[in-house]
Amino acid sequence: MELFYWILGVIFAVLIVILVTIFVKKSRIQKRRNDIIKLFSNACRAKGITDYTIEYVKKDTHDFYFEDANSIYYIKVIPNFSNQEICINNAIKWQLRKLSDRNETMVFVEGVEPLMRLDLNHARKKEHKLFIIYPNVTALLKVINECEMVFVYPDTDVYGAKVISYKRLVEEIELLEI
Repeated sequence: MELFYWILGVIFAVLIVILVTIFVKKSRIQKRRNDIIKLFSNACRAKGITDYTIEYVKKDTHDFYFEDANSIYYIKVIPNFSNQEICINNAIKWQLRKLSDRNETMVFVEGVEPLMRLDLNHARKKEHKLFIIYPNVTALLKVINECEMVFVYPDTDVYGAKVISYKRLVEEIELLEI
């Protein structure tokens, strides 16, 4: 009978850990959504823009859609909670790397390709592809050739898109060209 209560206690503890993990994950996702919406709302407020739309859409190509009188943004959020370095090998292969990690396995950022391949063709508004690294990134690099890399800055064209960390956007809200 004592073994039964011990097993029941272990099962109960495992269930609690699973529920807490699910709750934390959902909280992170909701916080990320709210932070991006707040970022664009603050940028509009700072520039005196009152007529705009920012919405979470979660499509294959992008997570958020922003539109005002002059601009359209297709926004993809790249979660990077472990603050890893991101190396942009080409338009659709972005590699996550830890500087201290000696592991030779390659880990790639998922979900980059659909937005990179999205055709922009709105005649009256300026369209932007924006990748926001959330919340931050140690280093953002772009491969130029086999033996050369450059740092990616907010004004760097990354195959027709901009790649900026959320933290940098919060600090320099004027980087959003709205």
